[in-house]
Amino acid sequence: MASNLLDLTKNNILNGNISLYQPKKGFRIGVDSILLASSVNNYSNCIEFGTGSGIILIYLSKKFPNSKILGIEKNLDLVNLVKTNLKENEIANGSAEVIQYDINDSIFLKNNNNEYDRVIMNPPYFSPNKVILSRDVSKISARYENDINSWFTAAYKKLKNKGCLNFIFRTESLDLILSLLYPKWGDIKIFPLWPKKNIKSKLMIIQAKKNVKSGVQILPGLILHNNDGSYTKACNNILSFKSFIELS
Repeated sequence: MASNLLDLTKNNILNGNISLYQPKKGFRIGVDSILLASSVNNYSNCIEFGTGSGIILIYLSKKFPNSKILGIEKNLDLVNLVKTNLKENEIANGSAEVIQYDINDSIFLKNNNNEYDRVIMNPPYFSPNKVILSRDVSKISARYENDINSWFTAAYKKLKNKGCLNFIFRTESLDLILSLLYPKWGDIKIFPLWPKKNIKSKLMIIQAKKNVKSGVQILPGLILHNNDGSYTKACNNILSFKSFIELS
């Protein structure tokens, strides 16, 4: 196995459509990553920031096998793990690849700008001032925000004019997100994820377009769970690779 991460689990997800190795300890994929990937409806040339174990990279490669997607991950062990997962899922090199980079690196921010029609990212969205920090270093890196604006800066540089950015963030920070997106981003679609019916949203998927002036739409969103804790039919269909979130 190409990865240096020795303690791994192998999981079959999306109704068996994807087989994924991931670390037993540290950040593991959640429903939010799959729902975010589901919100991307098309692209020719896409870039993902913070690829992790590669679930979004693999998902989108299977959904759009004739398009290209590049994963950016700063952790070398995870880069190697993604390469293993791409081979495991028989993803061709021409449709998906992963490289090691920090999105804040000056070289990364200078090269290949205005090149991609889609950026997708699942940035750290927990505020370290509002929660008890995990003792796991990899979880801290993956979950707790430092400077979310740096993610938007990198996305803006990489996207073509009117290109789309899809990301997920906590709903309570909507005011922060909108203040950072304006005035460079427009046609902003907000898609709340409701834990259960009549329970306030904790997370939202957002789509925004570079250098577009139209405003904000709040969409009905998706109820994730029934009262008994099971997934709703709509959510389960997405998690089974049978349907997708429509934002456009």
